Amino acid sequence: MSKYKLPFALCVLIPFSTLSQTADLSACIAEKSINADDNVTIGELKKQCSDILTNSIEKRRVLENQASPNPFSILPHKPNYVLPVSYSNVSSVPYQERLEGESLDDVETKFQVSLKYLAMENAYFDDLDIYAAFTAVSWWQSYNSDISAPFRETNYEPELIFNYSRPWQFLGVDISNTSLSFNHQSNGQAGTLSRSWNRVIGAVTIVDDDLVWNLKAWWRLPEDDKESSFLSDGDDNPNIENYYGYGELGVLWQVNNDHNLDLMFRNNLKSNNRSTFQLGWSFPLTYRLRGYVEYFNGYGDGLIYYNQHSSRLSIGVKLTDWL
Repeated sequence: MSKYKLPFALCVLIPFSTLSQTADLSACIAEKSINADDNVTIGELKKQCSDILTNSIEKRRVLENQASPNPFSILPHKPNYVLPVSYSNVSSVPYQERLEGESLDDVETKFQVSLKYLAMENAYFDDLDIYAAFTAVSWWQSYNSDISAPFRETNYEPELIFNYSRPWQFLGVDISNTSLSFNHQSNGQAGTLSRSWNRVIGAVTIVDDDLVWNLKAWWRLPEDDKESSFLSDGDDNPNIENYYGYGELGVLWQVNNDHNLDLMFRNNLKSNNRSTFQLGWSFPLTYRLRGYVEYFNGYGDGLIYYNQHSSRLSIGVKLTDWL
């Protein structure tokens, strides 16, 4: 036995990790037993599930499949979190007319709610599922009593997703999941503050031991030029691809099944080069609740700033994670 003692915080977290693994295994066995032959033993199901749960994508899929038949369940899509301390040098320029001489606080609250609903399972062939999803991320001036603590910006993102979960190979690379989605994103504002765009997004997920790679590419649906910023018709942000680019790389690294490190990276792939990245670290606090630290640097910290460079550091809790 090591002569070194475990820190108290680590000793507290170990039971939660064990509980989580036991719950995942039980959920998998319950899901597999529904369609299993009568002569399949519990031991054989345990072996199947132990193999499946080494793949983090399969682990999430098993848990979602168990929850989906419940008519009262709505599944998490992207992470759900509350970050009460979110610091950035927030620009007041877009809001000058509304602020009437007041200023925005650099410290605000950021939170995200992201849900999906299984609309159709095995839609046209096996393993093709159709989801309706919705994500809202808000930046709330919660500590700014001088201007009545308004929600500074909220981005709304409804999606229709065709998800193919059967693994396949491309040039010798194992693809764990494939999806095609129709995506609308807007900030719900009018006039000069209005921002929105529509995309078709293709994505593939690759699992390599504790690393999960997600590659996205998108095509923006064209819009007519806007004749006036006060009209609803027309393109609110005609050059957004110059800042967001045409795709996104996501990487998630699971450390000891407890700590998740995630990276998001975008680049416009043009001579006038612009890059954006986001780093995140989540760690267990209780069986369900996770601490979360996030750092953002680049363009698009909210659609209102799609063409402005900024950085942001946020601290809070995650209610649900990627995996």
